[in-house]
Amino acid sequence: MAKHMKTYKFPASSEYYTKCKKLSKLAGRVYSKTVSLVRKIHRKKNVWLSEGTVKKYISQWAQNIPLHSQTKQALVERYFEALKSYFKASKTNQDLRPPFRTPKYTNVVWKNQAVKLLEDGALRLSMGNGNDPLYIPTTLPKEVDIRRVELVYDKRQDKYFFHVTVAFEVQPKYKVVGVDLGVVHPITASTEDKAVLYNGGVMNSKLRYRNKKLSEFQKKLSRKKVGSRRYRKLVRAKRRLLGKIQNQIKDILHKYTTHFVGWCLSLGVGTIAIGDLRGIRDRVDYSTKVNQKIHQWLFRKISDLIKTKAEALGIEVVFVDESYTSQTCPVCGKRHKTSTRNFRCLGCGFEWHRDAVGALNIKRKYTGESLVVGALASPVGVMYNSHLRCPVVMWSPWKPTFEWVKTS
Repeated sequence: MAKHMKTYKFPASSEYYTKCKKLSKLAGRVYSKTVSLVRKIHRKKNVWLSEGTVKKYISQWAQNIPLHSQTKQALVERYFEALKSYFKASKTNQDLRPPFRTPKYTNVVWKNQAVKLLEDGALRLSMGNGNDPLYIPTTLPKEVDIRRVELVYDKRQDKYFFHVTVAFEVQPKYKVVGVDLGVVHPITASTEDKAVLYNGGVMNSKLRYRNKKLSEFQKKLSRKKVGSRRYRKLVRAKRRLLGKIQNQIKDILHKYTTHFVGWCLSLGVGTIAIGDLRGIRDRVDYSTKVNQKIHQWLFRKISDLIKTKAEALGIEVVFVDESYTSQTCPVCGKRHKTSTRNFRCLGCGFEWHRDAVGALNIKRKYTGESLVVGALASPVGVMYNSHLRCPVVMWSPWKPTFEWVKTS
């Protein structure tokens, strides 16, 4: 049985905003010292220090910093992960620079050794010897396997959040579903006998509204002096509005992808085959409006959300070449390009929704199955609403509530 990870995001109490900020600043000191130390030695001696050497130095240098030793090590590991990425990328691009920023604030990490789930369900986050730990009351079950907790600052909302990562086991499944991503229908999925379409009307209206308001703000800003009080006020208003619209779009994407993954789970799906759309923006050139829609198409975000949520449940996600999938008849195999939402084969008379045909053919491409024989049920449509729920209970058998508890 395979182990999978899932991260839960919970807001920290506003009452402890100052304390969270202080912890973030302490973590920033440790990370910045790591960066400056490695760069200084490399600049003077042309030698890259090893991760183990830096950990030993930081453990001595940061003795009086009230953070857990594993937290300090995690900050060093974060820098060396970035450094390894630089070494790998610099093989093909010599113009890259190694990690050099020394942030004043950064995320605080507690590894599993510094996290303990108490009998009453509270999380105990250790701050090192001699320092009072932090207690977070939750309703987590006793058997949950917590791997790490990370304190993250959201600049746009000006809030701190706890990201709690847990591991759990999932049972393997074998059924396959094909997925066609689109603009009108963000997700269209099909098995061998049924299909579901997610309506993108609300999301596309949000994108159009964002374009309209952004144009209005840019027009007003172009008439103001950069840096003036009125200019700064307009910039703040623009950020607030765009942030609100972005949250609405994010809500739609999360509700749709969660509902879809739950639908897959209810059918016992083991593999999701998604049409590969990489490079589509470089291959097409239509009218200005169509090009704008394609360039604002959120297919990458949708596929990433599906992949994250599905893999957390043990469902494999693969990407399949989707060329001609919406033009090929799944019954007789003949190609016919349609200009309407319905696909109608001129050879055998088969008729079905165009996006559902694409999803079915993506599934067939992945599995190597033969042509469809028999009738197919009409696709089921899913409309967005603010109370849209997953059709089955998935990975959250509990509802954690995170609040700080003052320690004596």
